[in-house]
Amino acid sequence: MIDLYQLLGIKRGATRDEVRKAYRRKAKTSHPDSGGSVEQFSALATAHEVLSDARRREKYDATGEIEPAQPNNVDVSAVEVIAQKLGLIIHAEHDVTSLDIDALLDRAIRDDIASRKSNIADQKRAIDRVARLRARARRKGEGDNMLARVLDWHERSTKDLIKKNEDSVASMERALEILKGYSFVNETPPPAQDEVSSALYDTIQALDELAAILNAQPKAAVG
Repeated sequence: MIDLYQLLGIKRGATRDEVRKAYRRKAKTSHPDSGGSVEQFSALATAHEVLSDARRREKYDATGEIEPAQPNNVDVSAVEVIAQKLGLIIHAEHDVTSLDIDALLDRAIRDDIASRKSNIADQKRAIDRVARLRARARRKGEGDNMLARVLDWHERSTKDLIKKNEDSVASMERALEILKGYSFVNETPPPAQDEVSSALYDTIQALDELAAILNAQPKAAVG
């Protein structure tokens, strides 16, 4: 049986944030692109997902069983959000090796959330205006109040827009939660230790040669 805590190198009482940090730390070396194996990285991802989900973690702690994730409509929509934002990056004709993809995704989604919330606030104010107009709408004579019916239609349409925007915000906020468990590893590896040592040695040697040249020059006479 796999010990998920041992796999991440954390204690059983670790917080969700500690689980996330441990996963991101180990993912850097376990990812197939960094020399790890698909099986190793998959097991690490499972540990992160289970221990980040309060319900699944509680069941694992009690029984040792790893309950499969239960997809829901919000998760499906969240993945669609991620796919759409990644698509914008992929088709932007930029060199992706030089981009901080994690930061770009986070910024794009947060900007979209802010825009949607602003739209929701505007739409709620519109509904208030509809209510004030409806209270003033009067027909000059007997019969159906057509203006009131038109205003009712505007109210229903605006409420539908609010619901769609609220659903979109929920999906985007879930997308941000999902992305916390993933990272685009930098393709440019840090210089090897021997390369750093060699560069440092060359620099010191150059400084020594410069000092020797300066010492060999005749000094100006002191008057």
